[in-house]
Amino acid sequence: MANLRATLAAAKLILFDFDGPICDVFAGLPAVTVARRLEGILGVRVDSDDPLRVLQEATRFGPEVVQAVESELVSAEVEAVNTAAPTPGGLESMRAALAAGKSVGVLSNNSPKAITCFLRSAGLLVDVEPIVGRAYGRPDLMKPHPYLLQQALTCAQVNPGDAVFIGDSATDIQVALNGGVTPIALANKAEKRASFERSSSLVIDDMNSVKTNLATA
Repeated sequence: MANLRATLAAAKLILFDFDGPICDVFAGLPAVTVARRLEGILGVRVDSDDPLRVLQEATRFGPEVVQAVESELVSAEVEAVNTAAPTPGGLESMRAALAAGKSVGVLSNNSPKAITCFLRSAGLLVDVEPIVGRAYGRPDLMKPHPYLLQQALTCAQVNPGDAVFIGDSATDIQVALNGGVTPIALANKAEKRASFERSSSLVIDDMNSVKTNLATA
């Protein structure tokens, strides 16, 4: 994939989404279990098994409820990363990017505390900067809102055109394109490829593609 190789070679900053490209956060502690736990705080059923969706729903009940749900979600995410399954090629891609002299960061709707815990266990915490996760108690600022991406670029002191963002969701691709950052779409499920190909010229099936192309860039 010459285009992927050239894009990675030209980038000064490589941003990775966390849940997907780096690990499966809720592999050991299922997301549905966390979602039901958060619903217990809300006192209502939310038609979603996504904990982040439950957090967004909490905004209907006022700031105190949002903070209570947020605190519980952060605790659950930290618990979850202790049994999270590393994505094949994910951590290796981060290490390859660092070896190639790139700045490496994480941009995620997960909590910074959970991301930090995982990277510390992987021995990468001191090398990865910026780490930009969900703003506490502000689910309205999660991707695809541009806030987190802007924070990452400002922290890294990198122009959008000098950065790439590797993500596995439509919101990842949307926020990158809207922010002038080159997206690399990880189609880690077969049904994602067609939709990604309509919005991104760079689509990969696994993270080993990033590792390999960084090593040869």
